[in-house]
Amino acid sequence: MNIFIKILILSVVLFKGLTAQQFMKPPGKVDLKHKFAMPGNFIFPKKTSVNQGQFDACYYRLNLTIDFTQHKIIGKTTTRFSVLADSLNEITLDLDSRMVVSDVGGDADTFTQAERTISLSLKRYIYSNEELSVTIEYEGQPADNGWFRFDIMPGENTPMASTLSEPYGAPYWWPCKDTPADKADSIDVLLTVPRGYYAASNGSLIAQITNEDGTVTFHWHEKYPIATYLVSLVAGTYYHFSDYYHYGANDSLLLDYYVYPNRAEAADTIFSDVPDYLEALSYFFGEYPFIDEKYGMAQFNWGGGMENQTLTSIGYVSPSWKYIYVHELGHHWFGDQVTCASWTDIWLNEGFASYSEPLYAEWAGFAGYPPGMDAYHAYMATQKYFGDGTIIREDTLDIGSLFDIIVYHKGSWVLHMLRHIIGDNIFFDILKSYLNDPRWRYGSVRTKDFIEICEQKSGLSLKRYFDQWLNYPYYPKYEFGWNATPNNAGKYDIDVMIAQTQAEPIYEMPVDLTFQFISAPDTTLTVLNNKTKETYSFIFDYKPIQVLFDKDDWILKSLNELPYKRDNAMIEIEAIYPTPFSREVSIRVFNWTQLRHKLDIFDILGRKIRTIKTYKMENNYSFISVWDGKNDNGVYVTSGLYFIRSYIFDNGVYKFGNVQKVIYLK
Repeated sequence: MNIFIKILILSVVLFKGLTAQQFMKPPGKVDLKHKFAMPGNFIFPKKTSVNQGQFDACYYRLNLTIDFTQHKIIGKTTTRFSVLADSLNEITLDLDSRMVVSDVGGDADTFTQAERTISLSLKRYIYSNEELSVTIEYEGQPADNGWFRFDIMPGENTPMASTLSEPYGAPYWWPCKDTPADKADSIDVLLTVPRGYYAASNGSLIAQITNEDGTVTFHWHEKYPIATYLVSLVAGTYYHFSDYYHYGANDSLLLDYYVYPNRAEAADTIFSDVPDYLEALSYFFGEYPFIDEKYGMAQFNWGGGMENQTLTSIGYVSPSWKYIYVHELGHHWFGDQVTCASWTDIWLNEGFASYSEPLYAEWAGFAGYPPGMDAYHAYMATQKYFGDGTIIREDTLDIGSLFDIIVYHKGSWVLHMLRHIIGDNIFFDILKSYLNDPRWRYGSVRTKDFIEICEQKSGLSLKRYFDQWLNYPYYPKYEFGWNATPNNAGKYDIDVMIAQTQAEPIYEMPVDLTFQFISAPDTTLTVLNNKTKETYSFIFDYKPIQVLFDKDDWILKSLNELPYKRDNAMIEIEAIYPTPFSREVSIRVFNWTQLRHKLDIFDILGRKIRTIKTYKMENNYSFISVWDGKNDNGVYVTSGLYFIRSYIFDNGVYKFGNVQKVIYLK
């Protein structure tokens, strides 16, 4: 059964009394600087057709010497691939031409280097399910276009190196099969730097070797599958310190930090909150995915954050960056453990990591609210997105567009709304099941995979929900009004009108209606709304003083509350002003039908003296008409009391609204 039908049925039989919540004014937009701060207008060249679908990445070994004097790297990369084709005698890898190849080995015989690729001819045919191994030796100055830099850091006297490889930056400094759809099973990264420098990368530190020439080699091993864009390094004269997250009586996770020396004292204090971030997100998502390696943060010369696996890169050390730290940690579940297989589905990384932020607000409190749902809703208010565009990204080569804020904020709202639709227990079970499904745990996923888990766990059809929110721009624009009238049973008939005024799609969403009473608890009912215009009827013992539409803000929307009244013709005179009048009087009419209406004016003896046909529209359902004190013959009437009646002509039948009186003073 469709989820919204279930909700509608439940809303008919369940009357849940809720205490009204008065929310503080939401705080201003939280100053976060994730990757949507990337410079725009950079179009990555389209990848040329290669044979990369014929082999699968198994292992990379990066052996890099960083030459800070000449701002270059000297590298030797060893790779292992499993052959998927029947046979293979050539492979093409991604590598920027600034990395000049000097030699190849292993199963590679000869090579041809192009602008963004290197093609390797193999010594023999390699057959299906066999492994091939190649080595590539190269050196060069990496391109400085936002991914790899050797910069003199502000306020420092020695150079520092760092990488930023998402989405297409890995080949700017090492040869690889660069796609998030194919993770290597493991990697080794060996970094040789001058003595006195630290060099850090993914996974665990296996060895720190002092070489005869005075350099030091740091050997890091990542034993978990990893996407190429998450392979990273930092190197320099960092202030290095460690802490631990104690997740069990006898179990601890290493917390490893590298910051500029001038931020050492601040980092000691600010990073003391990281164990709480880990405890919170582990509560919501399950155990930290790399629990037997480390979690670290390393400062780099860029204004944002990057979720490099087990070693997040951060632009600054500041208490105001708390939710950036939470966001990047959240990526270690969503982005690092499970990775979008295509940048089209980048919301599976960024939207989910963004949703980590309000969850942490719920855990820890936010904007003056204590821990709980008020803090959660206050944070969600900072992520509202009302722009155009779709969450599913079609142009994956436009870097600025790819990291548009829509995939962060609206992506987070997709999860926020889903949580309310299916309930907390199922929702968080879905997140944990999605992360641990053996088909893609530590692998790559598509949006359809997440939808499949959602439907399996909830037993509901959710394709329309995801389609309307992921594949269409904007959001529903609601107009809503209500009226209460006493009935013959001594109760009250309540009619609630809901209209959607946006262009396609017409959203199918459950809507919470909260009825507030003077002498009874608030009652919240949920109705299915999936039509352009719909009226819902209820019966209550008491007359409500107010009806609230989606009180807790579970739907990304705009809302216009109309002064809707229930009359036979669904037309009503709302106001007459001024009264008394001497020159002209304005009559505001609410006309829900939007059929052309008229106003008849009668004298005190009941004689019709004027029919007013002209009016101007104030909004979709409210109209202003003017009477100048004249009758139908254009003659001014005498002073006195007059009555105005509204009506429409619908399918050959006159339908009359209410009657209001006005005093005319000549």
